[in-house]
Amino acid sequence: MLQVHIDEALVFLSDRQKGLLEAVGLVFAGCPHAYCLKHLEKNFHNQFKNPKLKPFLWKAASAITQPEFDQALEDMGNINPEAVTWLLSHAETEHWAELYFPGRRYGHLTSNIAESLNAWLLEAREMPILAMFERIRHQLMGWFADRRSIEDNTIGLLVAKSAEHLQIVRNTRASRYRYQESVPGVIYEVKSHETRRNYIVDLAQHSCTCSIWQSSGSPCGHAISVILHRKEDSQTYVKSFFTIAAHKKIYEHPIFPLDLSNINGDAIHSPPSLDSDEELPAASWSEDDSVLPPTTRRPPGRQKKRRIRGSNEVEKRVFTCSRCGGLGHSRRTCREGINAKAKAT
Repeated sequence: MLQVHIDEALVFLSDRQKGLLEAVGLVFAGCPHAYCLKHLEKNFHNQFKNPKLKPFLWKAASAITQPEFDQALEDMGNINPEAVTWLLSHAETEHWAELYFPGRRYGHLTSNIAESLNAWLLEAREMPILAMFERIRHQLMGWFADRRSIEDNTIGLLVAKSAEHLQIVRNTRASRYRYQESVPGVIYEVKSHETRRNYIVDLAQHSCTCSIWQSSGSPCGHAISVILHRKEDSQTYVKSFFTIAAHKKIYEHPIFPLDLSNINGDAIHSPPSLDSDEELPAASWSEDDSVLPPTTRRPPGRQKKRRIRGSNEVEKRVFTCSRCGGLGHSRRTCREGINAKAKAT
């Protein structure tokens, strides 16, 4: 299968809910849409309970070469052949496998960032609408303020985490290879004694036939060996959005405070309340009065605390033992000791 990558496309990563699938395809037609592997893993495990299958799902999703991908599916099929059939029929590989994904995710296989934000929003969602927005604004102001200065003491072009990763690859991998120049200053052939294979490094295209450079956005060991031979700085070959300049540009725009006189959770405009059917005097109303919201009551029933899960997401039921009161097992499989006091109650 020939896969054409769209390097500059806007990439979406979601939990595969039906509404999101339709909206992204309609509004952002042609943009790559990846499925969160954590959600896919949960659905996969609900169908096949064998925990030994999970590692091979992650290996297949993160594989960047065809042999690695095929080997992961083969190992999965050796445990349960139906698992491979179910996986390929329920989720197209171009939405979850790095090898076939048409965009660039640079290692992001899950939507953990969004889930972390959703977890923080649980408390804010219980507030009235204005107080909720203010709480979110204050939190964003704090995050922006912290992140603006987090790289102030970092030396070099890259943010600290990317620079550290590049240094590790340089120290552990770059000196292991031998290289030969093909196109002067551009294309090199690198030979690995470990894999007994030759790799083609293209400095102009920022690519290597091992596919690590294209997938991660950071030069692989093969490329770094050539870059060091040319006495160049390997940090200049990393994708620009890993640089300190790009990091600071994200948080350079301030979030301005708002002048709201009442933001403690009470409504700024409250409809008049009458103890009887009498109307307010006409003098108490002015022509420029704003339209007030209607008087409403909270509907019956317990309020929802968590987001509505999609049809593909199934929560695992937690059993409560009626014999000992413990979690995770039933009375039939209970092995806990019951003392006399517990029996009496």
